[in-house]
Amino acid sequence: MSHSCNCNGNHHDGEEEKGEKLEKILYIISVINFAITFIPQIPENIKVGMYIVSIIFAGYEILFEGIKNIFKLNFEEDTLMAIAVVAACVIGEFTEGALVILLFKLGEFIEHHAVEKSNDSIKQIADIKAKNANLLKENDVEVVDVNVLKVGDTILIKPGEMVPVDCKVISGKSEIDTSNITGESIPVVVSEDMELLSGTINLNGSLKCIVQKEFKDSTAAQIVDLVYEAQNNKGKTEEFITKFSKIYTPIVIVLAILIAVVPPIIGLEFKEWLMRALVFLVASCPCSIVISIPLALYTGLGAISKKGMLIKGTKHIEDLSKAKVIAFDKTGTLTTGKMEINELNVHGNYEEKDVLEYIYLLEKNSAHPIASAINKKIEDENLKNVIIEKEVKEYKEIAGCGLCGNIDGKIVLFGNKKLLEQNDIKFDDLKEGKNYLSVNGEVIGDISLKEEIRENTQELMRKLNKVGIEKTVILTGDNLKNAKIVAEKLNVTDLYAGLLPQEKLEKINLLKKQGKTLFVGDGINDSPVLAASDFGISMGEGTEIASNTADSILISNNLEAIPESINIGKKTVRIMKENIIFSLAMKLIVLTAGVLGVAPVWLAVFADVGVTIITVINAIRIK
Repeated sequence: MSHSCNCNGNHHDGEEEKGEKLEKILYIISVINFAITFIPQIPENIKVGMYIVSIIFAGYEILFEGIKNIFKLNFEEDTLMAIAVVAACVIGEFTEGALVILLFKLGEFIEHHAVEKSNDSIKQIADIKAKNANLLKENDVEVVDVNVLKVGDTILIKPGEMVPVDCKVISGKSEIDTSNITGESIPVVVSEDMELLSGTINLNGSLKCIVQKEFKDSTAAQIVDLVYEAQNNKGKTEEFITKFSKIYTPIVIVLAILIAVVPPIIGLEFKEWLMRALVFLVASCPCSIVISIPLALYTGLGAISKKGMLIKGTKHIEDLSKAKVIAFDKTGTLTTGKMEINELNVHGNYEEKDVLEYIYLLEKNSAHPIASAINKKIEDENLKNVIIEKEVKEYKEIAGCGLCGNIDGKIVLFGNKKLLEQNDIKFDDLKEGKNYLSVNGEVIGDISLKEEIRENTQELMRKLNKVGIEKTVILTGDNLKNAKIVAEKLNVTDLYAGLLPQEKLEKINLLKKQGKTLFVGDGINDSPVLAASDFGISMGEGTEIASNTADSILISNNLEAIPESINIGKKTVRIMKENIIFSLAMKLIVLTAGVLGVAPVWLAVFADVGVTIITVINAIRIK
């Protein structure tokens, strides 16, 4: 069960398939051949020959590797099996030798099937990269390799095609299947100005798009890179098991030799104690632990990836499972980064429409987040067709204060308390945090804004509590007033606002003293905290440096994937512990029976294979 192949080239796939097919055919022949030996009429010398055929056909690879490892002093599972089979044949127990090989080989087939099944989700993720793209050049379409695409290129994505790179729709309308990336089965309707992630599928309409990221920097390519990186990063338990097997196996062989040699020295029967030594040798095989622990971690990794979180290695699953504290950045993490109107007040002989119209005319020339909030309000109240487009003369942005302009000969100001004070505009109820609209020196309206909180974040906090998170914290550089609105709505445990990056770092180090701490962020300023936390989570739409620093990435930006992933991590660790305890307990029973002489070699193999099958099945049930 120690065989592995690290071949990455496609040209080997056909050879591997042929090899596996031949291996299965020879095994079937071996089983049939072994079954025939139970016919009483067959002479014993013929049966011996048939046993040897079964041993060679089913176990030629095991015997070859095992004997080779003996000379290399490399004691693995194959080594134990080879010694047991050869020794059984030397003392004339050919039936035992053949049965050992057949049972062990059956275990290998089951293991291989289980591993393949656990890899399915990983393979699906690794198969989301497009090879070609339709590049538009002066109304001509040229099929090109995705690697030649540059930022700013225009591409055509036809119905049924995979989105080759991260891009923005400039014309067309369609439905996009995002299940490859987000796990969401319901198609998303896309149209002009909407962004597409590479690896998603265009379902029904042609889309003309502008390239936003080169192929190597696109979502699909990064996901595949992360998947392969994850496979190479072992957890503490996995590393321990690998080291354990290398030390454990030689000790077992030495003990088996002592069991075979010492009793005959004091006058006991050599053959009987050799058989007991073989039982001890076979029963000691650590297959169930060596196989099931990495398999559980690998299955857990695949299950978490299906939820929309990509973890950079199995080593992080254990940290995730032990999480007690989770800290969030606010803007762009708990909130979308977009603003929405919290309150709008009208003063004097004006209507809400008038206030919105004036603000809209000023803000349409601005890149300020308030502009999108005003547009949303206008759309929600169906005022788009009512507003009269007017020229704004003498338009000016006053840094830290607001906007001003001349509309229909009227001086219009829109901004904070400071802007009104600078222009000697009087109003009885000037407050911090509000924006005021004045026309010719008269305040006709005011609005207060709030950040748009991500969907289902309140439910997120409840789910985090259910999976064992004891403390939820917001760490933000934003002012206390804005941060408090979000914190109160989400009912977090602690809030720290107005923090500089180094102050965030200090807070996360203090939180780590209270238990395993997760941090979720998206910006460049979050990178030190993502690195310092026990488990850093970067938003999928976050900065490149944040994604590179974090231990995992939320591809779909779905925060609810966090409690789901924590739950899977806990289940993975629990199953690993179950498999270790069960395997060691069963081995102790069989080892004791073997030394006492009440267990034959084939039963020891059956017990080992049986335990391996049970632990493997237990490992692959992680979802």
